[in-house]
Amino acid sequence: MAIKVLGICGSPKLEKSSSEFLLGKALEAAAGTGSVKTELLRLADQEILPCTGCDNCVRKKPCPEDAKDDVSKVLDKMENADAIIFASPSYFGTVPGLLKNLIDRSRTFKMQDHRLRDKIVGVIVAAGLRHGGQETTAETIVNYALAQGMIVAGGVGNPVTEAWAGMTGLQSEGFTWRGTPKDEVAVRNSQLVGERVAQLALRFQKD
Repeated sequence: MAIKVLGICGSPKLEKSSSEFLLGKALEAAAGTGSVKTELLRLADQEILPCTGCDNCVRKKPCPEDAKDDVSKVLDKMENADAIIFASPSYFGTVPGLLKNLIDRSRTFKMQDHRLRDKIVGVIVAAGLRHGGQETTAETIVNYALAQGMIVAGGVGNPVTEAWAGMTGLQSEGFTWRGTPKDEVAVRNSQLVGERVAQLALRFQKD
């Protein structure tokens, strides 16, 4: 049976973003590891309202916002996936509001005995500046995954030249700018994330 790797792009951009480009590379790599099906979900195509803090999820009651937007569709895809790769831009050193809305609204899964537990999670982050908050944005996603009982997987490559997450900055030498496809390190790291996430999900399936 094939495993399902879901890629969630948290960029609010309607056109293809840097984070979506790297996510695509990660999903391609995941699909090449074996019996793996992939899907890329763009949050920019969904309407996800903010959490209102009503605490219905704590009381095991339906969220009153679920009938007003697309969050139930997104949460269903997350629950049915074996692994999830989150790709996000850095907006002032953290995830953009659209992705944060999803994080907050998925609280219901945590309150219902951690329904996302044991799903494998990978992280990709894109920023404009070389030091544009990539690490703090990644940490936000990692902390979210741990709170949900998910398992964070880092890419396993060269321990000196490659990283555990796919991260890019558009700022090149001086004040020049480059397109993400030219950032070969970020592309490679994103591929490593996709490979590792799929490999672990396949291993869990065998167990």
